[in-house]
Amino acid sequence: MRALLRSPLFHFLLLGVIAYGVQGMRSEPPGDAFTDREIEIEASVVQELEARFAETMGRSPSAAERRRMVAAEVEEEILFREAVARGLLERDGGVQTRLIQKMLFLEDEATIDEAPDLLARAVELGLHREDIVVRRILVQKMRLLGGRLEDDQAVTSSEIEARYAQERERLRAPDRVTFTQVFVSRDRPNGTLDRAASLLADLARESTEAAAAPERGDPFPLGHHLAGRSRDDLDRTFGAKFGEGVFAAAGSPGTWHGPLESAYGFHLVRAEGLEAGTVPALDLVADRLRLEIEEERREANLEALLSDLRTRYRVRMTSQGPVAPGPAGSRQETG
Repeated sequence: MRALLRSPLFHFLLLGVIAYGVQGMRSEPPGDAFTDREIEIEASVVQELEARFAETMGRSPSAAERRRMVAAEVEEEILFREAVARGLLERDGGVQTRLIQKMLFLEDEATIDEAPDLLARAVELGLHREDIVVRRILVQKMRLLGGRLEDDQAVTSSEIEARYAQERERLRAPDRVTFTQVFVSRDRPNGTLDRAASLLADLARESTEAAAAPERGDPFPLGHHLAGRSRDDLDRTFGAKFGEGVFAAAGSPGTWHGPLESAYGFHLVRAEGLEAGTVPALDLVADRLRLEIEEERREANLEALLSDLRTRYRVRMTSQGPVAPGPAGSRQETG
């Protein structure tokens, strides 16, 4: 039976049965519609949230961080309940397949022909509430539904042009520098700051050409001539503030600077050129700006829905810890 439940052919057949069987099911919200509108946050839930935070951050959460975690937990529960109440479970074949699979596993005598009844029994048993995958799918579907754009929210050309005018500097491409480096590796016996400083003095005194200079140092896996690199590019490759040092060297091109330290060792750099970033033409970024505006409106729509929904639920805390006020707008009691 377990092998059958994992079979792609079984999933295909099951979806077909669901599609046929659900047509005869009622379309109104199921009985599990959470009409009591009360959410209970138990002490154990708060403790689990705190433990996960501590494991990730290496410290206990502050009071504000704890409130945000509890608010996020309440928000997810609200979205899940609303998704069920609005019939999103009945409209998702993947969720239904997962729940029916669980019932086939639990009830040895059940058959695929009973799919609609199995789904109803799964909901009655609360399997959809306990399955983290089902919960995540339904919560995400509710987020998408809540953020859906209305017909009158389509982004216009004039709005894109206005955004372009406001955000020109943000859209500007980064400055880019081209430079040659002499590298001193930490992994070599003489890979020290003193050696790098001595090399810098030699290069400056001898007026060594850029093409010949790298052989005075050690091999570097990314090469010794790096072209068209932004500050962010350099920081990602070499470490924080490395880009700042290279761009400072670009102020006096043709001169050796350093040593600059990285995770690899020490670098002597000579800037060859600096390319100033430019603002791209509107037609090159119009689609990007349209998507940004649409996403902002989706987020605003979802937040408006959540603000309304929070007023319809009562949150009851059973924790005696310092978990003060929950999400804005929700009614909260402490048990």
